[in-house]
Formats: sequence, C-alpha cells, structure tokens
Amino acid sequence: MAEAVISALLLKIGITIASEATKSATSQLLTRISAMKELMKDISEIKDELESMQSFLQIAERLKKKDESTKIFIKQTRDLAFDIEDIIDEFTYKLGEEQGGVLPRAIKRCRNIKTWDDLSSKLKEIKIKLQNIMERRTRYDTRGMENEARPLIAVGGSKSRAELAHFVEEDNIVGIDEYKNLLLRWLKDEDEQQRQPIIISVLGMGGLGKTTLVTYVYNIIKASFDACAWVAVSQSYETHDLLRQIRKEFQREDRKKREVPNNIDTMDYTSLVAKREVPNNIDTMDYRSLVEEIHTYLQCKNYILILDDVWSTDVMDNINNALLTSNSKSRIVLTTRIRNVAKLANEDRMFELKQLEGDHPWILFCKNAFWKSANKICPQPLEQCAKKIVEKCGGLPLAIVSIARLLSFREQTDSEWEKVYTDLEWYLTNNESKLHEKVHDVLKLSLDDLPHYLRNCFLYCSSFPEDYTIVSDRLIRLWVAEGFVEERERTMEEVAEDCLNELVHRCLLQVVYRNSVGRAGACRMHDIIRVLALSESKELSFFMVYEHSRKKLQSSEARRLSILSNITNYCTEDKSHLRSVLVFNYSMSYDLLKSVLRSSKFLRVLELEGALIEKLPSEICNLFNLHYLGLRATKIKELPRSIGKLRNLQILDLERSNIEKLPKGITELQKLRHLFLPRNSGKNIKAPVGIRRLKGLQSLLNITATRKIVRNVEALTELRTFEITGVRTHHYADLWNSITKMNHLSDLFVKSERGQELQQLGTLRLPLPIQRLYLRGELDKNSLPELATSFGSLTNLTTLTLSEAKLDEATFPHLQELPSLMHLMLYEAAYDGMKLHFQATSFPKLKELWILNAPKLSRVEIERGAMASLNTLYLKHCRELKELPYGIEYLTTLQDLDIFYPAEELVELLLGEGEGDHSNDWRTRVRHIPNFTIAFTRDGKHVLERIQ
Repeated sequence: MAEAVISALLLKIGITIASEATKSATSQLLTRISAMKELMKDISEIKDELESMQSFLQIAERLKKKDESTKIFIKQTRDLAFDIEDIIDEFTYKLGEEQGGVLPRAIKRCRNIKTWDDLSSKLKEIKIKLQNIMERRTRYDTRGMENEARPLIAVGGSKSRAELAHFVEEDNIVGIDEYKNLLLRWLKDEDEQQRQPIIISVLGMGGLGKTTLVTYVYNIIKASFDACAWVAVSQSYETHDLLRQIRKEFQREDRKKREVPNNIDTMDYTSLVAKREVPNNIDTMDYRSLVEEIHTYLQCKNYILILDDVWSTDVMDNINNALLTSNSKSRIVLTTRIRNVAKLANEDRMFELKQLEGDHPWILFCKNAFWKSANKICPQPLEQCAKKIVEKCGGLPLAIVSIARLLSFREQTDSEWEKVYTDLEWYLTNNESKLHEKVHDVLKLSLDDLPHYLRNCFLYCSSFPEDYTIVSDRLIRLWVAEGFVEERERTMEEVAEDCLNELVHRCLLQVVYRNSVGRAGACRMHDIIRVLALSESKELSFFMVYEHSRKKLQSSEARRLSILSNITNYCTEDKSHLRSVLVFNYSMSYDLLKSVLRSSKFLRVLELEGALIEKLPSEICNLFNLHYLGLRATKIKELPRSIGKLRNLQILDLERSNIEKLPKGITELQKLRHLFLPRNSGKNIKAPVGIRRLKGLQSLLNITATRKIVRNVEALTELRTFEITGVRTHHYADLWNSITKMNHLSDLFVKSERGQELQQLGTLRLPLPIQRLYLRGELDKNSLPELATSFGSLTNLTTLTLSEAKLDEATFPHLQELPSLMHLMLYEAAYDGMKLHFQATSFPKLKELWILNAPKLSRVEIERGAMASLNTLYLKHCRELKELPYGIEYLTTLQDLDIFYPAEELVELLLGEGEGDHSNDWRTRVRHIPNFTIAFTRDGKHVLERIQ
C-alpha cells in the first residue's frame, strides 16, 4: 500500500507545483532568490525520485509477507512519503498566509525565506534517506522479484486451496439450492442456435462459496461429458502455464474416468498424473504448439472446463483459440470477483451469489460448530453468543464455516465463546491465528488486486461505522477533497464515481439502492471486509478509528481520524500529521473540536455531520488547506465572518444546519465546487449577490430566488446540480435565461413560491444533458406547448417530478413527447383533470408512474401499447377513483400495483364487498401482476392488504 501513498503524494505535488499560488510566488522578482529557487528544485527532484520508485514498490508489496526486510523497507518508504507530504503541506500553508492579512505581500515573502531554507534542507535529508534505504537493492530493477512474487497456477501457494476444492462436504451446501439447480440446468440445456461452447459465469465477493458451489455441481455432472478439467487461475497467471495446466487436467480426469490401476491405493500424486501420458515436451512447448495440442485433444469431444477465480478478461482472449471448437454441447464455467470478467458469459448465463439470508447462516454454523454431535443442534446456553457471532459474519459462508470450525474445538461454555466473540477481530487479522489464514488471506486477494488509484478509496470506506449506509455522492465528494482522484478529460467527481463503480464491480462494496437514473445511490461495506480494511489502515497509518468511548484516544501517527463514539481524553499535543477528521454518532463537543483545530493546522477534511455543536471555533479559519467542511444537520447558527480565508475549500455542506445568514466572505471561496445551503422550514437563506464569482460550482442547492440571484447564476455554467426555491412570477424570464446557459446541467429543481405560477416556459431551453427535472408550481398552460416543442431532443431526461402543476386532459399529452422518460412522479394536484388517458406508443421506456393527490381523477384509460415497459404503478389519495384503470391488462410488464386510499367503491370491489359479482372480470384483468396492494381506512384505522 506504500505504492498508493506515493501515488497520492505525487498527485498532490503535481497540483502544488501547478497551482496559481506557486506560480505567482515563483514569478515575483522578490522571490527569485536562492531560497525559493532551491526549494522548487528540491521538490521537483523528490518528485522524480518518487516516480522512479513506484514500479519497484508495486512488486515489493507482493513480497512483504515472504521477506521481512522488504516489509521494513516498505514501511520506511511510506514514513518518508508522509514526511514529504508534511513539507509540501507546510509549503502550501505558508504560501496561503501570503494571500491575506494586512501586511504587504513583499514583507510576508521576506519573512518566509527562512521557512523555504528549512523546508529545502528537510527535503535534502529525506532524499539522502531514500537513497540509503535503496542501497541494499539493485535500484528499481524488479527483474527476478517478479517471478518470485507471481503466484503459480494451482501449485505452490494456491495448490492446497485448488486441491481441497475438489472435496466439498455436503454440510457446506446450505442456502444455495436455487443457484445449484440453475447451474445444473444451464450445463444440461442444449441450444440449437448455438455453434460454440457456452460460457457461464458465477460472480461474487471472496468467501461467498463460488468455488464450493461450482465444484459441487462439477463433481455431479462431469461424468456426462467426454472430457473435463478444473483449473484454478491466479491473479498473475502466465498464458503458457495456464494452457499446460488445462491440458494436464483434461488428461488427469480422462485417466480417472477410463482406467483404475490395481495399485491405485499405493500410488503417489506424481505417479497418478503420469499414468496417462501427456506429450513429453509439454513443459517446453510454445504458445502455438500448446493451442494445437489442446485443440486436437478436444476434437469431437463434449467438454466442461472450470476456470476458478478468474481476475482478468484477458484470460479468455488468451486461451480462446484452444477451446472454441464447433461443439455447442461443451461448457466453460468461470468463477470471479470481477463483474467485467463475469460479463464474458453468454447472454443470460451469469448470476451473482449473495450473502446467506434467513435461517441459512445459522444452519451452516450449527452444522460446522457441532459436527461431532449427531443432531448438530446448538446447546441452549450457547445460543445467544452463537447468534451474535453468526450475525457478525454477515452471511459470508467462508467466515461462518471457519469460525464455526474454530469453536468446535473450544470448550462449550458461554464464557469461552464470549472470549472468541470479543476477540473476533484479532482472530481475523493476526498472523498467529489459523482463522487469519482461512479468512483474511482469501479476502486479501481482492485488496492485493486493486490498482493504486483504488486502494485509498477502498480503505477510506472502513472509516464509516459498521453496517453504515454510505451515501454515494457524499463518499465521492470526500474522495475528491482527500485528493484521491485527479481531473482528466472529465471532472474529478466523474472519475471518483468510476472508482466507486469499480469497487462495486469488484464486490468490495455492496449497493444498497440505485437512484432513478440507475446510479448507485448508497453503498455498504461488508463487516468482514471492513475488519480487513481496518487492519490494513492501522498498519499503514492511513486511518485510526476510535469507536470505544471507554478507551483513551491513544497517540497515533495516523493521517486520518474517524470518531465513532465520545472521546473522554484528547491529547492536545501537536497533530500536524492529521489530515482528516470524520465524526459520527453526535460524538463531538465544542471543546474537543477546538482542541482538534488548534493542533491540526493541515486538515483537509472536517466532517461534522450531526454533531451537537452550536458554534464553530474561530480556529477553523486558520485551516488554509481545508478542502471539505461538513456541517450538515448540526446546530451551528452562523459561519465566521472570515470564512473567506479558506481559499482551498471545495465542499461546503450546510444542509439541515441552523445557519440563518451567510457571510459575504463565502464569495471569496473561488475553488468551491459544491455548496449546499440550509434547508430551514419557513426561513429563506439568501446567498450573497457575489455568488456569480464562484464559477467552478458544480452543485448549488437550496438557493433562494431574488431579482439579482436569478441573473447572477447565469455565470455558473459548470453547474451539474441546481436547486432554487421561492421563485416568483417576475423571476422567471431571467431564471430561464440563466438555466439555458448551464450546458452541463443534469439535475434541476425549481420550486416556486406557494401559489405562484411557473410562467414564460416558452423561453426555457433545457440543457441537453438534463437527466432529472423537478418543478413545483402550476405550469402556465399558454406557454407549456412552446416548451414541449423541445421535449423530443431531451434524450437524457429519465426522471420528471411535478408538484402542484395542475395538468389536465388538454396539457398532459405534452409529456408524452419525452422519448426517454423512465420515472414520472405527479404529486400534490400535479394532475387536476377528471380523466387521464395514455395513448398507444406513449412513454415506451417508462418504468415507474406515481400519481398522488389527484383530487378529481375518476378514470384512467390505457391504450394497448402504452407504457410497454412499466414495472410500478402507484395511485395514492385519488379519492374519486372508483374503478381499476381501463386497459391495465395491457401492462404486461407490470410487477407492482399499489392503490392507496381510493374511492370506497373501488375498495369494496377489490375486497368483494360490493353489490353484484364483478370479481371475475377485474381479477382476470390483473392476474398477471405479482404484487397488488391496496390501502384504506376502516373504523379510524389504516389497513394495508395484499390482493391475491
């Protein structure tokens, strides 16, 4: 992980050298003195040295477990990298001091001459130290190391795991019957259209039981194929080695099927493999010869090949020529932790294993913890503790089985098992523990495979509390503020989102939900993965997580601090190494915050969301390097007047705080990328007029409309997300003109003052990237048709939410011009007509339709072909709706139908309480809908009932 530290440091050095402050300082005549010139030279040289070391460290990281001297070397290098970072931040900090205050800049620059001398001397010392620790090795020459570091295929380090995979116990096959049956069916199915072997993939995070499942099925079905082979693939495989192993495994299985020697009981492994000869020269064959050998062997054979634990899409490219015969009955099965690898499968031949749910984790645990007893039932005195242990495993079969086996050899007393539960983290991360080898080493493969640009992002997620739902946008902004990503041809936020998606695709983060445009809205880190990440973070001084209020906060060199519970004792010694403080669970007092700010002048991130503090210490404005200030949901009432001194601030989150007024100094924060203003009920927080100076803003939420504001926001052309409230009739001409100039806008929220109409819509030209649009207020019926003429070009608009719009039979058809709409929400009298008609071919991509509080709506008509992709239809508080929508039988893709609080006549019809018997008619029309729920009131109580 030293490689990731140096990568982030190089990014920081590059940004520092390229910054306007550095350019300004080095261009001034007064600073063209030896001190500044020498320092800039030293910074440049140390940057070159670090760049040269990167590739060396990449290989050395793999060796540190085998070689103690390499481990020491990596730690020393990492510590020196931290020292360099301190120097760069000190340099940036001192440059920042020159920008403000009352003294002339020339005087300040002269004062800093000694500082530049000191920093230059420190860099020279570090450079000598770097050279000293490299002397014992051939400088940056990784030849020879690579071969030692590269894992072998199904031999050496991975041999035991590959060999043991063939001996799957029935007791470990729990909760995966559905997957087992599906895999068996795919292996047996014959497709007359298929001309080549079918590729099947099984995706999932490490430890979920992919290998167990596939091997179990393989052992059941392999006899029905002419040839079969099971091969474990490593992270750093060699194509030649892989092809040789495939050929040998085919031969080995062929021998086992066709010949059983008389002396099999006394034969060793080598004799067994050699019994049926492969070509004598296979170990010296070149690529072409190996391909031809396998291809010839597989001719006219139906074969099954298992490629276990595949990490790269290149694998299939490299062996395709040997395997792709014209035999369509053959099967290739991949297991992988990487989604892109899983996508190599044929269409609809991929599935993703999930954690065990329901009773399955408990059943699996009992089978392995009490394997000595006949009934395999947990004794009642142990049950409470055992269930806590199972819950801690989070449905991960590898952890459940490994911990259960460990406990099976312990004394069956509550006190003994409580010790294991208390020390579970030690068992998972300590080299002396057998559990460490079984669980930690398997999961750590995923971490070892991460490229350097993802490692810091991954470790950062462990700073959040256990089972915490991490909002993706918040995580992305934190990564940007930490300096983990760099701006390329796209924004840092877009690059960071790619990193998030890659961690999801590598099964290291779990998606909690996706938003209306399909983005991961929130994610979570599995508990066992978090334990691994915390262990790595502690070893690397990357993060210290304080989560036990009974313990004293120990002195640490960690660069970041995550506070999950109240700190009783905080040491006020210099903590200039500290770069980030994240606070959770309201665990921050004013005095503690003041101590943190006084001792940590180089802070980049201060996240105080939910903290019960009412005032910010004045020291906050001394944090020149601060990039992120999170005050969401705090009780803070005002910002310091000198907030403008935070010239590097990129994210300022004030949402749901008690701030009532913004200081003018906010307009000095010209590096600000995201500004979230307070959302206080009944209070309009007006932004300073000079907000037009913040030209780099990408997010501006909850700004209150004034005549000047709606004109000034036209300068904010980098905005991606824009929310404006309290808009009045006289604002619209200027507001629409400003929005039209926001060429990158993807999310737009416009909220009129209550009772005000959204007018002059004809002058609004929505930016083409727009994805989500929210409008609150009555839509001007005269200008809406002109706006609708541009709807056909809005191919990115997938989500439309209207509130109080008062559409009717004449105006609603304009919405049907939107070609890509997937989510349509009509709230609070957004529809004010009596009849709602959906024309054939309208809304072809619509998946979700919500209609709430349509007071006059009594009839919904759906023509055949309308809403051909609809999954969810939600009708709530449509009090005049007495019948089911006409044509609902045409919605063949509908999965969920919710009708809440309609007219009493419709409730009686659906419950079979009305006069006459129409049940056969309506039941026939909705029988294709799996989930149909109604809600109504009876005797003053709310009733929710599912219609069968």
